[in-house]
Amino acid sequence: MDESRWAYIAGFLDGDGSVILQLKPRADYRYGFQIKSTVSFFQSAQGKDVLLWLYKTIGYGRLRQRNDGIWEYNIEGWQPVLHFLRKIRPYVVAKEKQVVTAIELLEEMLQTPKPTPEQFLEWAQRVESYQTLNYSKKRKYTVEDVRRFLSGKGLLPSP
Repeated sequence: MDESRWAYIAGFLDGDGSVILQLKPRADYRYGFQIKSTVSFFQSAQGKDVLLWLYKTIGYGRLRQRNDGIWEYNIEGWQPVLHFLRKIRPYVVAKEKQVVTAIELLEEMLQTPKPTPEQFLEWAQRVESYQTLNYSKKRKYTVEDVRRFLSGKGLLPSP
């Protein structure tokens, strides 16, 4: 794709998008939580066409209409999000810190498929710190939830 398109997409992310890292409980995960990564774009029904263009241009992700009528285009998963963020990194302005920080964490996580409990806890702490960069709602799950899970399973030494 032409670099000017990536620049346009970066500007669109700066204005109407979000880069999200969050902790999600997962009973089927070794450490009880998933670190979920998402890039989201939002538009009213009138702006749906630009989201459809994004979806077709980028070539992956999911487009859907929410119950409140807002259209949402999401890219989810460590590798797809990392690929996308690397492409827009040179052009992003307002969300540069979010993009750079997310790239660093995602690269580290992808390079370490079997982290130690301590390393996973440190990643959870970085996710929690990352969330302060966004205008996020109250966090449902925190690093303390992860710590309690890991301690309860005997995976961390007692304090």
